[in-house]
Amino acid sequence: MKWYDRAEMSGTVTPTALGHPLRPGPWGEVYSTPFTIAAPEELLPMRKLEENGTRWIFPNAHYSDVVRLLESTGMPANLQAELMEPGTLVQNASGMEMLPSSKTLLALPAGPRKKLYQALLQYPENRGQITFIHKDTLGDRFGGSHNGEHTLMLFKQLCCEHGDYLVFSGLSVVLAQLPTYEEKRDFMRGLTCQRTLTMWFRIKQGMDISALANYWGKGIKGTDVRTIFESIADAPNGGTLGVINVLPPLPSSQMFVYPTPDNPLNGPAPVRDCHWTSFNFFQDVPDQQMSDPAHFMQKLKEDYIPAAGDPRYGDIALFSKPSGNIVHSAVYLADDILYTKNGATFTYPWMLETLPDLLKQYSFQVEPGEKLVVSYFRLKNM
Repeated sequence: MKWYDRAEMSGTVTPTALGHPLRPGPWGEVYSTPFTIAAPEELLPMRKLEENGTRWIFPNAHYSDVVRLLESTGMPANLQAELMEPGTLVQNASGMEMLPSSKTLLALPAGPRKKLYQALLQYPENRGQITFIHKDTLGDRFGGSHNGEHTLMLFKQLCCEHGDYLVFSGLSVVLAQLPTYEEKRDFMRGLTCQRTLTMWFRIKQGMDISALANYWGKGIKGTDVRTIFESIADAPNGGTLGVINVLPPLPSSQMFVYPTPDNPLNGPAPVRDCHWTSFNFFQDVPDQQMSDPAHFMQKLKEDYIPAAGDPRYGDIALFSKPSGNIVHSAVYLADDILYTKNGATFTYPWMLETLPDLLKQYSFQVEPGEKLVVSYFRLKNM
């Protein structure tokens, strides 16, 4: 698999046994190592996903609004008519809902498909229906499956292109056309496969760890972090330490984990999306309302200030359109590496990702010629 690799791009950084060194900074001597993860088989609700079909939501919209949206994509009139048929486009309590058939989904031309997917992503309710796949990973994801060529063909029919990515919707269509359990399982494993990385400190014997502890010792674990660094520096040869070991309890427990279903007996499940993840980073007990835009925006106004100077560990990175609408948030760790959850569904784990890759992915939601704006905010008590 081809990875984004700053070292390779610049030609100035030499790989080591620990991985690729990050650029010098207040975070210390840190190395990154890329790897891939995929959701375990027991978390893949394949039968339910196939039965549920494809459902696109248009909250607070009327029939005429959806009609205008479909017309704006430039799709052929016969496909517009199919998507507006009774039973396909229906009114519900919150707006309009579309349940496209497999036939219509597979027939959408590339241009109109991209415009439709971009319009769908304006509504958070549809983000679980859209998946981003880096083009360089296709062979690793689907090439080794029981019927890889057939699976890949179906997948590509339901995608549009966006730079380095393929943007996919229509999961139930693929599952319904794969004849065996093994093929369905392999496809789901490939779909949930994510590129991420680990980070490691190198701490030399006798080094002064004060600056390192000041940078990473934010939040409730400040004393513990300093003690860990001091202990390693006191060892005869120093040592290495995974960055995950100095993160607060919540992100350290979730790192590289795919979310499991919540027990319905405990009430409505929280939406654990990027904002829930970012704004709960330092919390012992997560605030389950953090996925609500009104709630996290109020917290942002009350508890955060714009980060002066370069971003630092624990700052929240907000990815916004030029209009100011926020499309993603993540937590800055070091160099260009952030802690992120790229969607509320089980297909995305909590993981580390580079800023360039996040920008490439989320730029799908801005108009041609526009660029995402990344702003950093810091807790007032940090």
